Amino acid sequence: MGMAVALSKLAGLGTSPISSIPNVVSLITPLTIGQMTMVFMLVLISAEILFLRRQFSPWAWLQLIPSVIFGVLIDYFTSWLSWIPMNNYAAKLIATFVSIFLLAWGVYFEVNSRTILMAGEGLSSAVAIALHIAFPRAKVWCDATMVIVAVIIALIWLHGLVGVREGTILSALITGRLVSLFTDKMPNFTHWLHTK
Repeated sequence: MGMAVALSKLAGLGTSPISSIPNVVSLITPLTIGQMTMVFMLVLISAEILFLRRQFSPWAWLQLIPSVIFGVLIDYFTSWLSWIPMNNYAAKLIATFVSIFLLAWGVYFEVNSRTILMAGEGLSSAVAIALHIAFPRAKVWCDATMVIVAVIIALIWLHGLVGVREGTILSALITGRLVSLFTDKMPNFTHWLHTK
């Protein structure tokens, strides 16, 4: 997932919805996208507390562990993949689609391994519990809110849709469908992940 975000960052056509705010803010502050991701995950966990109040479990703070690793890996892969030529729109679009595929693969493992979720999914879960709605619906709401906030930040500070572009929309539309496809096409492997 860290490689996916790094690749989409380098392509410049917009990152996934959950990385859109860190991506835009990294363009207007000295922080890298990975560092901003770590800060953003802390903000998301704080938002979980607001939604869940007394239902919030202190164990949820463990979400910081994969979040920090995620942020470090984003910066590592951004540096490591910087050699890839992104000289034209076709190359950027291909890199964006590869990043979406990698992200979906990562989300598939994250969700089905039944380990600690990262704060993005943690917030969606908190919203679903607090508002008594299905998780997929809460996930769509959270993702849409993050993109809107990223667009507002970009328009105010960067005077344009910088960091939030067609890649963000493609990621929002395709990632979940790919995760469902992986789950449907590999039932035995998915079951194995659930039981390990």
